[in-house]
Amino acid sequence: MKKITKFKNLLFFVLLLTSISTYAQTKTIMPESAFDKDLALTMLKEGTATINGVASTKQKNTYGLNAAANATHFAPKGSVVTLFPMTPYFKEFLKLRKKNKKQSVHLSEEAFKYRLEAKTDEFGHFQFIKMKPGKYYIECIVSFAATGANVVQTGTSTLYNTNNGQALSSSPVYEKFFYNYDFANRESQIVELTKDGEILNIKL
Repeated sequence: MKKITKFKNLLFFVLLLTSISTYAQTKTIMPESAFDKDLALTMLKEGTATINGVASTKQKNTYGLNAAANATHFAPKGSVVTLFPMTPYFKEFLKLRKKNKKQSVHLSEEAFKYRLEAKTDEFGHFQFIKMKPGKYYIECIVSFAATGANVVQTGTSTLYNTNNGQALSSSPVYEKFFYNYDFANRESQIVELTKDGEILNIKL
């Protein structure tokens, strides 16, 4: 009876640790500082500056096909490019996201409303017009189709003695299989407009 009780206690302890670990990995983290909506609204008011950009990415994992790692993939037409004013609240958000890469870091619902959006053309180009001088964070999730390859053993090649038919040696036979898959990378940049009427050209 004591052994069963000890086993149950041990099982409960293991399940508790697993639950705590899972909770820690899925817990949502948010900035603790207060969001200043008046500041964000002021930064997003109309000005006379322009940001021209191109959204693109590269395959960050070769998946067995090295050539694809150097290929540039432009954001598909209609991809959303998002701009946020660099308020103290948003700066804290970026620091938290950098520090907690394996956890979910979110903006508040109110802070998320204070943003601008643009869409890319067929060449990945986008534009934000009538901007005021200031610092902004710009990001785009760039999706693309890529090719990967796997090398799989498909059989064995055996060398036989022609006189008595005895097997002398054998070696595996490999074949390379190619496949297509969809992928996406977050590309971002912090930019600064320093004066009215400025035209800033960037690449994400």
